[in-house]
Amino acid sequence: MEWMQRKFLVWFLPLIVVALQRLIGLTSRFITVGNSPHLDPAWQSRAFILSIWHTNVLYSPYLHRYKNVAVMISESKDGDFINEVVHRFGNTSIRGSSSHGGSKALKAMILHLKKGGPVAFTPDGPRGPAFIVQPGLIAAAQMTQAPIIPFHYECTRQWILQKAWDKHRIPKPFTTFVISYGDPIFVPRDLTKEEFEEQRLEVERAMLKNMEVARVEADRLAGIPTNQP
Repeated sequence: MEWMQRKFLVWFLPLIVVALQRLIGLTSRFITVGNSPHLDPAWQSRAFILSIWHTNVLYSPYLHRYKNVAVMISESKDGDFINEVVHRFGNTSIRGSSSHGGSKALKAMILHLKKGGPVAFTPDGPRGPAFIVQPGLIAAAQMTQAPIIPFHYECTRQWILQKAWDKHRIPKPFTTFVISYGDPIFVPRDLTKEEFEEQRLEVERAMLKNMEVARVEADRLAGIPTNQP
């Protein structure tokens, strides 16, 4: 009986989440800043890796709907719900942990990239620490030679779950989404241990900078002083 209840919830709750996201999307405005792989024709015909902080997990599938993005999702129970949402927005999923370079998830991601499809995963997920890039992202870019593109969104009207480890963003109705893409980062195939760590730090810095770009623009549109924490 418990198994059937869980199966129902895994089907029903994502249905509600998707419906609410579409409703909020209909009431919202969207502004894109930075290097969007979907607006720049040069990026439309090649594989790339979208790198997304866990704080943006909720609306990233909606903002990239029907783009054939393969999303790396943990095999946790929470991942089951995210998996359903991703598929309902016309994308696909790769189940597994980004922290294990030789995992089946990484192999599936590489295959998707070789077929020309973009992939996305959260380098600080599924449990954190928040805003710290884990090695799996760098290993993926190193093995596939696909560029990493930082992605982040902030909203002029949003809830930020301060007690959550990832400070998750939940957009409010009638908001403006500020969607920011960072410049592509190419990771060399051959790296020493020290060079690998420097690449990890470089990507982390780029993602934090991209996050700040979105936050500053969202605050400006909302009339919040830029020096406010």
